[in-house]
Amino acid sequence: MFSRSDRRALLLLACLLLLIAAGGIAVHLWWPADDKLSLTAEELRQADSQGRRMEGAEAERTKRLQNETGLRGELFPFDPNHADSLTLLRLGLRPWQVGNMMKYRRKQGRWRSPDDFKRLYGLSAADFKRLRPYIRIAPEDRRPATAGYDDRHPYSYGVPKGERPDYERIEKYPEGTRLAVNEADTTELKRIPGIGSYYAQKIVRYRERLGGFVSVSQIDEIEGLPPGASRWFTLGTPHTPRQLRINHATFKQLVAHPYLSYEQTKAIVNHVRRYGPLHSWRDLRLYKEFSDNDFARLAPYVTFD
Repeated sequence: MFSRSDRRALLLLACLLLLIAAGGIAVHLWWPADDKLSLTAEELRQADSQGRRMEGAEAERTKRLQNETGLRGELFPFDPNHADSLTLLRLGLRPWQVGNMMKYRRKQGRWRSPDDFKRLYGLSAADFKRLRPYIRIAPEDRRPATAGYDDRHPYSYGVPKGERPDYERIEKYPEGTRLAVNEADTTELKRIPGIGSYYAQKIVRYRERLGGFVSVSQIDEIEGLPPGASRWFTLGTPHTPRQLRINHATFKQLVAHPYLSYEQTKAIVNHVRRYGPLHSWRDLRLYKEFSDNDFARLAPYVTFD
């Protein structure tokens, strides 16, 4: 038998359980377990349809903005006065814009400063803003700082107002002319159609870094030259290129060569330091930085003595 105090405790516990159960029912009735139950099937259908319309409108807006801003190509330094058509297309310029640029250049037109390029027909402000940091103008094409702009001749940049530009005229070589690639100086190089002072100096500097050309096809390795520039050259008299003594050259001397990257130079220097002199290309074949193509290109320029 339960005592009076036990019966009182059991009664209080029963009342407490009833209150908890009643509270749970009230909460369930007032707050559905699943939020979705608060929407009817028709409301859910309308909400789903509205979501799809918003997604479609956003996709259409993105497509329209891409069409308006235009360019979606690569970004890299380029000279609008000398870059070939493929280079300009890689930048994202449209074919008809590139065609207009080539026509303008054939008529001896030049862009005299990076800001002049924004006048290219069909180039939006957003496209110009995107390309502006990568535009390079060769020294011979630049506009004098004190020059004005002639509104009557929209491409006569860099001259006092009302005057036609008076450029230095260089007589160009006729098609079929050939220059000795290891002997031509900048004066001769500037007479090649499409090559001015900037690229003439660039050819000479590349020849010096190489140690001399062993093939006219190496001319095409120079970025920015007109397509087919190598057709203007011949090897001329036999030439022995300057060679690097790979076991004795400094890091700076090695990495300055166009055919050696920073990682390749580091591999060479570390090998010599740890294991002693290199005896042949076989000693470098285990390094992932080198390929057979690298060895073939470097062979005329390296000695292991």
